[in-house]
Amino acid sequence: MTIFKIHTPDSAPEKSREILKAISGKLGFVPNVVGELAESPATLKGWVDLKAASETGLLSPVERRIVHMTASYLNNCSYCIAAGTTLGEKESVPRDLLDDLRADRPLKDPKFEQLRQFTKSMMKKWGRPDSQNIDAFLKAGYTNAHILEVIMGISLSVMGNYTNHIAATPLDKAFEPNKVEARQSGGGRSSAAA
Repeated sequence: MTIFKIHTPDSAPEKSREILKAISGKLGFVPNVVGELAESPATLKGWVDLKAASETGLLSPVERRIVHMTASYLNNCSYCIAAGTTLGEKESVPRDLLDDLRADRPLKDPKFEQLRQFTKSMMKKWGRPDSQNIDAFLKAGYTNAHILEVIMGISLSVMGNYTNHIAATPLDKAFEPNKVEARQSGGGRSSAAA
């Protein structure tokens, strides 16, 4: 098994140090997965830049959280679900919505539910949603730009999800109150080639 070091601003490669200091300043700590990403300064910078770009897009913080938590649920990433719940609470995402995402339950708001369903179709169909999935998403009031932002959000989530799977990232103390157990299966994603 691969062992990943969880870097701090002091132990990280030189090009990762300032990024980790900035994250620590913003959150008050460096999440373990971010410390692992720091092993590759290019990967850490890519993740941080993609996250910053996503925050300037059309999707609201609640909508970005829906994409992130839906992707993390389907990828069976208990670390990201716990972290996403904690960060969602700090972003004032309603707790009932977070609980529904954690349990893969339909969302009460029809537009948000369509976003969740579209994200699921993107994930389950390996980026090849049916025309019905796309049409339903657009009918809900979203646009082609939103489709691209869902793709960006899934990409951002996958970076964290896959790193956590390979590194077996330990859950940070800050995320412990929202801990979830990993499921036995990957939530219905097929591993068969498309």
